[in-house]
Amino acid sequence: MSDNPRSIFLMRYFFPSLFLAYALFYLCACVPESKRILTEVDVSVQNLKVQHIHDFRNQQNVDSLFYYLSDSDPTFRFLAAEAFASFQDKRALDSLYILLDDPIVKVRSMAAYAIGQIADPLSETELISSFRQKDTMSLDNGGNAQILAAVGKLGKAALVESIATADGYRDTDTLLLIGQIKSLYQFALRGIHTPVVTQKITQTVRNRNLPQKVRLYAAHYLSRAKELDIEQVKFQLAEALTDEQDPDIKMALALGLRHTADTEIQATLLGQLSLQQDYRVTCNLLRTLVSYDYNTCLPQVLEFLKSENIHIARAAINFVKEKGTPTDAPVFRNIARDSIPWQVKTELYEATFDILPYFYTKTKNATRWQVTQELKATDNPYAQIGYLKALGKDPESYELIMKFAKESTDPRVRTGAIEALGTVLAHQDFNFVYQNLSRSVRRKILAFLMPAIESTDEGMVGAAANIIADPKTALKDLIDSTQFLLDARERLRVPAQIESVHAVEKALGFLRGVSNPVLTKVSAIKSTPWALTREFKAGTNAIVKTSRGNFTIDLFLSRVPSTVLNFIELANKQFYDSLTFHRVVPNFVIQTGSPRGDNYGGADYVISSELGPLDYDGEGYVGMASAGRHTESTQWFVTHSPTPHLDGKYTIFGKVSAGMDVVHNIQVGDVITDIIITDL
Repeated sequence: MSDNPRSIFLMRYFFPSLFLAYALFYLCACVPESKRILTEVDVSVQNLKVQHIHDFRNQQNVDSLFYYLSDSDPTFRFLAAEAFASFQDKRALDSLYILLDDPIVKVRSMAAYAIGQIADPLSETELISSFRQKDTMSLDNGGNAQILAAVGKLGKAALVESIATADGYRDTDTLLLIGQIKSLYQFALRGIHTPVVTQKITQTVRNRNLPQKVRLYAAHYLSRAKELDIEQVKFQLAEALTDEQDPDIKMALALGLRHTADTEIQATLLGQLSLQQDYRVTCNLLRTLVSYDYNTCLPQVLEFLKSENIHIARAAINFVKEKGTPTDAPVFRNIARDSIPWQVKTELYEATFDILPYFYTKTKNATRWQVTQELKATDNPYAQIGYLKALGKDPESYELIMKFAKESTDPRVRTGAIEALGTVLAHQDFNFVYQNLSRSVRRKILAFLMPAIESTDEGMVGAAANIIADPKTALKDLIDSTQFLLDARERLRVPAQIESVHAVEKALGFLRGVSNPVLTKVSAIKSTPWALTREFKAGTNAIVKTSRGNFTIDLFLSRVPSTVLNFIELANKQFYDSLTFHRVVPNFVIQTGSPRGDNYGGADYVISSELGPLDYDGEGYVGMASAGRHTESTQWFVTHSPTPHLDGKYTIFGKVSAGMDVVHNIQVGDVITDIIITDL
């Protein structure tokens, strides 16, 4: 044998590998087709077995899913594991632990994700022992990444610094780095963070060589963690904010600086506020200024109250609500009198009431009169709800609210009025205002609420029940019998009115002294309309036509078929035509799909949650609204920006591929005129 180093390398490494390749080829050629080891995951919904597994998930048929967890086809193991990620049954854990050693990386990854979704602290040891340390080819990075992220959802606090300080990851190890940062982010969402971890996060967000998604989740660690100590890194973060060009990262960094009140940082934030930039960054800068000196910030904030961008103006109002002083209330009231959009006007009146103490009688009376005149002058139900909400901040307005509710025939407005009465009852100054008459006034409002609970309107029932369940409203001592709630519970339909059912059950529990009442679970899940898969396949889109313009959604049919096919079926039946966008939260979401035009209601069925490993890591993701797992029906939302705190909690079933400018411009009350399902 030659002593040539090249010959030695070939003999030791190349020839054995070549021999192995020939051996595998020979074995595969000799093994019958039915005996070959399958290595591909194909979740095409045209496959009948794939449909069956989705059906078993919808039915929560644990035994059948257990069977598929050990199937020879990795596609079926993958889908069965994903099913447990959605309905999160601890009985599946032992079988999922076995899949952590599956030969197929996608299956291993899905098993780790499902274990993280179930979030049993006892899973920590199994996850850690399944992490594959020796991975020179990066073949296991997908599995390792999901293991790290899962540990963040259930691991002990003692682990967080070990994960943060783990070294050996290269800037190009995208999957591992994402897994590491997601893990730290999940720990932070659970209130677990240390200065060491925050230092690691700061280094990560400042490293421009790292993948965008890694830096994005690091920035959201800073924006979402509560009671975070950033004193050692605040100037580094301020510099990062100033230098950042990616608006998705910049807006999260802006919120991260709310954890300090340093005057130098404040100057940086105000300087950034003066720039022409993405409106979402401006919104977050305004939200962050709540942590800083009021008088220094106020002059610039006042200008944004008059912004043509309604989202920016509403974000500025949040500053007023949180920091405004009674002496400035006339200034805010005068701005509200100007010709500004009703969305801004109503919230500015609300903020004015918020900052006025009960003894500012003259200013409060003047504001109440203005709001009442505006309320009478508009026939826009959403504006009416906004003015009623503002009056709810004034305990002395309760009779005005009740009078308007009695005169209105719009169920949305009447529900809004009831919610405003709940705000009145829970107001911190209620007892100061009414003194010895407070019990009498509470009894009067309760008498008004009783017919609402006895009605068949789910919105009014739910809103009134929520008021009773709120200890701040102090209605418990005035209620002698719970029979009226029991009767209301019987009148409500399950699953169509499940949100109101839960509200009534919480009210019953509160009156009975039960802190965690058992809530009705929906067992009957709508069957998936698989017949539609003959007409629609991967690549199907939805063109949403609205009064503001059109936007297009790429539907994730192969990933969340039950949700997508439900959406397609509803769209083809023109269910969404003429429905409004009833909820718009600046730099968060727009929401629609309620046949009532508010947060209540849907079709007379629910569909299952499909909570696979899809992330809200950008703008334009389309998700299902819900009142808890497996309560989705017809309501859906579109995100304005990355919202990773929704990951694994709300089904993602599509992403806007065109028309995001329309999404950003949509406001409450805008209408869907048509939805066209098409294969582009």
